[in-house]
Amino acid sequence: MLKGAEFEKSREEKLIGIKTIISDWSGVFSDDRKPVYEANMRVIEKHGKIRVSFDEWLPITRLTPVELFKDFGIDDDHDVLFEEYRKTYSQVRREGIHPVAYPDVKDFLTGLKAKRIPIVVVSSHPEQNLRTEAIEYGIDHYFEGFYGNLKDKAAAIQMVCGLKNIHPSSTAYIGDTIYDVQEAKKAEAKSVAVATGYHVRKRLAEENPDLLLNSLSELINKLI
Repeated sequence: MLKGAEFEKSREEKLIGIKTIISDWSGVFSDDRKPVYEANMRVIEKHGKIRVSFDEWLPITRLTPVELFKDFGIDDDHDVLFEEYRKTYSQVRREGIHPVAYPDVKDFLTGLKAKRIPIVVVSSHPEQNLRTEAIEYGIDHYFEGFYGNLKDKAAAIQMVCGLKNIHPSSTAYIGDTIYDVQEAKKAEAKSVAVATGYHVRKRLAEENPDLLLNSLSELINKLI
């Protein structure tokens, strides 16, 4: 049985030969927890449910906002709820509650470019929000593409791989939640979890990702 450093080394070796990085956005590049929380709570209150605190909300966040709404007993049509969330999130931003880029984002993207590894964003968040934030952060030119409004990340990961004519095992999907790890595994991609977003390191570790990092910038030295 491998132990300690040997175990970590065996996990890192799974990232040899990665041809493309596919990544979530929220919690990885963009710290949007405050505006997302506020948008979630406004939709919940609009439907007659009781707002919870930020600290109560963070551990119960789901893969998509619509799944969270259903946990609160809001059973409207998925597309209707998602559009309501999208509009509410935009309103929250107009009021001055903005997401911010994580401090090591540009260093990571510069390092990825130097290794000539392309990167694509696959997210459940509205696609226009992804593009708007990337432009605001001055990093939009680093990405090959943005795919948002997604209900099924695993299918989207496989779709990107199909377009690039590569097998998912040649890609790594980066996320900050256990759901991202699950979707990466379902798609047969390598799973990389970063403990900077919605789920804490302990919760991520329980999902057994291929690689678990404290920050995005750590990944550069893991790609061989």
